[in-house]
Amino acid sequence: MSDLYDILDPWGPSNSSGSNGAAAAAASHGPSGFSDSSRGCLDKVILPPVYTIAYSATKKAGGGQITREVLQRALMYSGLPRHIVGQIVLTADTGTPTISQQDFNLALAMTAMAQKNMPPTIDAVVFHKDDLPVPELDGIESLSSLDPDAAAFSDVPGRRTDGGPGAFPESSDDPWSSAIAKNTSAPMTAAMGAISITDAGSGADTTNSAPAADGSSIPVSKERQPAAARSSIGGPASAETFVPQISMDAVQWKLDIEDVSVKEAAEKGGIVFKHTNYEVNTRSFSSMVVRRYNDFFWISNYLIKRYPYRMHPNIPPKGFPDNRIKGLTRFASAILRIPFLRRDALIIQFFSNTDEFSRVVKIGNLDMDAEIFDPEEEIGSTPWSEIQQTYAAFDDFYAQVARDEEKYRIQITALEKVARYKQAIGDELYAYSDTIRTLNMPVEGTTNSRKFYQLSKAKRALNNNLNDLSMSFSDVSLLDRSQGEVMKAMSAEYLRRLYDVVISMKLMMERMRQMDKTKEIQRFNDRNASNRKTLAQLAGDSASGGAGSTSNAAPIDRGSIERLERLIGDDTNELNKLELEQRCIELRFYQEIARYKCYESFLQTHYHRFVEEQIKHHTLVLNAWKQALVTADDLPTNPLDFIN
Repeated sequence: MSDLYDILDPWGPSNSSGSNGAAAAAASHGPSGFSDSSRGCLDKVILPPVYTIAYSATKKAGGGQITREVLQRALMYSGLPRHIVGQIVLTADTGTPTISQQDFNLALAMTAMAQKNMPPTIDAVVFHKDDLPVPELDGIESLSSLDPDAAAFSDVPGRRTDGGPGAFPESSDDPWSSAIAKNTSAPMTAAMGAISITDAGSGADTTNSAPAADGSSIPVSKERQPAAARSSIGGPASAETFVPQISMDAVQWKLDIEDVSVKEAAEKGGIVFKHTNYEVNTRSFSSMVVRRYNDFFWISNYLIKRYPYRMHPNIPPKGFPDNRIKGLTRFASAILRIPFLRRDALIIQFFSNTDEFSRVVKIGNLDMDAEIFDPEEEIGSTPWSEIQQTYAAFDDFYAQVARDEEKYRIQITALEKVARYKQAIGDELYAYSDTIRTLNMPVEGTTNSRKFYQLSKAKRALNNNLNDLSMSFSDVSLLDRSQGEVMKAMSAEYLRRLYDVVISMKLMMERMRQMDKTKEIQRFNDRNASNRKTLAQLAGDSASGGAGSTSNAAPIDRGSIERLERLIGDDTNELNKLELEQRCIELRFYQEIARYKCYESFLQTHYHRFVEEQIKHHTLVLNAWKQALVTADDLPTNPLDFIN
């Protein structure tokens, strides 16, 4: 089962600039983590004509080139669910503005795999390249007749465009790169859930809005926005909204790929006190290192110290050794799916340096201070008033996160209870089926047998039918237990990851609350104001004394004036530092709130898979009961048939 962080990265990329060996290593494998040789696996394969037909029609629909949106538009003709199509598009995308024919063929091959209930991954295509199924794209030829500008948003057969159920999205499935509604030339944003926008075509005086504590919008008038923000971008000025500009990084969209695998090493470490070593294999770094749990724990503490104003993954507790490998795998994979962490020097050393990690830390001279950045460089076009307005509702947001924590905790508990009930029902059904199964006992000779001991024809038929019923009940039992396992996995693999994100957000907000500088800033401002007032009085007395109006004037206290000036200068410098740190806290809070809200888009994937699994299991159970009904109808009903 794919990791939650593979489907949508809840943490999002960083606005920080810079590159290093990790980025270069990832780039060598492409944005999806695959080498160029894997992507060229179909170059020498003779493909059916549908590949050429689909490529020609899609290219015409895109005005001579195939973009990511146009490719998604074409793959919707396959009839696959939208989230599967989005997964295929993101896997085939290499991060370039256009899709090459090689990647287009790869996307079609993955589509054909998905249509045959096979995993739509590049690894699967490489394995089945000699016996690939043929993709079914009914009506793909009509794609070439569409307007190129509307190819990504026009109607798809069987889909609605009125916003009702089954509607095709107005933008791609990628929530991080969704453009402003009905304005394809608008900049890519990542906080459509954090800041809403009214319809640009309504003709009314449209205003931007910021999130309120209850999830509603707080209108922000255009007069409060800078002139550059009020200018139109591909539409009326009211169609623009201010959101955190989150830089996209295609590396995070490695769908259904486990970048890190953790397994227990064969030998124990230590001479006197044995400890468990873990082999950590990383695909993107092409490396295998040996680490202890304490090394993972040290990395977790490092993330808190280095990036105190960000959400980052939580390490599993040490007290659960049975689930520790699974938890460490999830923890390590989540780290490498956060672009700003992939660029961290210590993270690179952790996953690539084969030396003992304690030695790496000792000789590495690594920076352990909190990250330093210039908020003015990262703020982009977002007005500072928006950021301050969001931070002013800090307590309301914290209450909302606390409600989310309680909500998902209840959901996880409920699903786990239902899973246990399902498994218990399956066990009892199996016990029931065992009671009606006829034992396979050898039949004794009928010579000199007493009357009624010999089995009649009806009795033999009854035994056979009971055996068939036992098998049907056994099938239902296995399906119920399987459904319980699936629900348990849904809780553990999906909702618990969502719960982890909520906890990470809550911990981050608690750190921010402790580091808030508002009271210190107010204290320095008050003291500065008092000192300046005293200095002004002394300066006034000095000026009046210098006029020499009376001979009894008090002497000028030059020492007090100099001390006050030095104190005011020191306080001003300290005040500037505090204000800079406070701006960093407020900006990071604004960005992390946006990412936290974007992560709710994962619920569509979770519930879609959950409902799909329930429908599949209930369908199989229904068929098993129908088969049992047929068998029950065949049971002999005439009492006299049982008498020899």
